[in-house]
Amino acid sequence: MKSREDIFIIWGREVKLSQYLAEALDARPVQVYYDRWLGLRIPWAMRYAMQTLGTWYELCKSRPKIVYVQNPPVIAPLACLAYCKLFRAKLAIDSHTAAFLEDKWTRFDRLFRFVAKRGDLNTCHNYKNLEILRGWNLNPIMTLQFFNPYFDESELRKPLSNPRLEAVVKQETPMVLMVNRFASDDDYLTVIETARIAPEINFFIVGNSDEVTDMPKDLPSNIYLTGYVAHAEFMKLMYCSQVVLAFTRRVDTVLWSIREILALRKPFVTVDSEVMRYYFSDVALFAKSDADEIRKQTIAAMNNKETMSAKFEKFLIRDRERWNSDIQQVREILHS
Repeated sequence: MKSREDIFIIWGREVKLSQYLAEALDARPVQVYYDRWLGLRIPWAMRYAMQTLGTWYELCKSRPKIVYVQNPPVIAPLACLAYCKLFRAKLAIDSHTAAFLEDKWTRFDRLFRFVAKRGDLNTCHNYKNLEILRGWNLNPIMTLQFFNPYFDESELRKPLSNPRLEAVVKQETPMVLMVNRFASDDDYLTVIETARIAPEINFFIVGNSDEVTDMPKDLPSNIYLTGYVAHAEFMKLMYCSQVVLAFTRRVDTVLWSIREILALRKPFVTVDSEVMRYYFSDVALFAKSDADEIRKQTIAAMNNKETMSAKFEKFLIRDRERWNSDIQQVREILHS
């Protein structure tokens, strides 16, 4: 008789991060995300009700012994908790930094605590998040920093599907990629100002800018807005770049994109914050939200590529050991 497989529930559009974690834990990732119906955006209350039913359908169909769930939104762990209590399954909640910091999620802190206290394991993404969980008197809890994925270099070398971008990439002008979604915490305006004072560099900013209201009308000619790109195309752009910029204005946040940057061994500049320096001081260059400083560090990253690459290799070896230890700890907690 086939044993019941563990399941990782994801109520979100972006699934890569949880997919990698699910793979490491031998769980099947299940995306339950209903955004539109007949081309119309579904109101959030109706969407969550539909996703709750969809989650229960998946869980009751598979009857997993362990349910992993991504938080936010906290309604997803709540739906999974109800199943786990009824069918005596174990619940592991993986809470992203947004659950602790963003206003639209922190208003549900009481519900978050209610569910978290009834989970069998709570994981978070950096030590600042862990301090919050510890303050709630939860146990067991742990920080689960992610590891660096592997990408097929033959796929990364293929031409971009967008001929306009492919033509720019082939230019001899140095190329810098900014990881970006045009979210409220993305520092794209400062990067645009950086491009103004660094005309010798082409800056690519990914993400859908159609609904951005504060975009300058006089963009410098060396700024290229890619629009939304599929993940495979995004990785090709990163592969072609000399330097990658990974910035957020949200404090106490560790960006997943840095893991993809490290996987490609790309020199990168990231936000100068306590958390970022704690985790990546050996491999990153840091800059405040200032155009002059970003330009200076970007040029430094270009000029020190070989030195940074050597540091990457040492970091990745240590990080793989750390990752294996973390996954073993999760297994011991949930399979005890």
